Parts: sequence; C-alpha cells; structure tokens
Amino acid sequence: MPDELTTTPEHVELIRRLAELNPEACRLEPRSIYDACIIGITDNPKDQWPREPGVYVAVYGAEKCIAAAVEASDGGSYDEALDSFHYNTSGGYYGPGTPTFVWEEGEE
Repeated sequence: MPDELTTTPEHVELIRRLAELNPEACRLEPRSIYDACIIGITDNPKDQWPREPGVYVAVYGAEKCIAAAVEASDGGSYDEALDSFHYNTSGGYYGPGTPTFVWEEGEE
C-alpha cells in the first residue's frame, strides 16, 4: 500500500482512544486496510444519521477509504470503489457507533 495508507503510531493511538471512549464504536473491515484511513474521533459528527450527544465515533477520510478499496481490489476501478463507498459504507447505518466520513475540501 502507498505510504499515506500505512497505519502509523498516530492511528494506533486514535484506535486505542476510540476503544476507551466507546468500546461499541464501529470500525470498517477489514481493519488491516481501513484503520489507516481513520483521521480522528468525534462525538459531534456532521452527517445524516441520528446521533446521541457524547457518543464517540471514528472519523474516516472518505477519499482515503476509496483509495484503500481500489488498492485492495483485484482490478477494481475508482468509480466502482466510489459507488460501493456511497452505497455500502457511508450509506449504511450500523447503530450509534456508526463511523462518520469527511471529504477533504474539493473532493466528492
């Protein structure tokens, strides 16, 4: 995987902190691919899902998730990964621990 998608000590610390704040927080699978896409933790996500105050969730970089999916796929295209991301990943609600996704400025 490219360097920007490598799990760093900072990612490990974010994951440890998230587990401490919310042991029920969802993380994308396979974690060996998507943990490197975590860019933060929040208890105030700006997304379409019903949220309760004070429930911490993972914040993923949307573009990083799509790039990781393309890299991990067996010949899949960016457009296929983008469609899958919108429908299956950012478009799925998995309970109060559902992660949120952030697009960098100018993306999407």
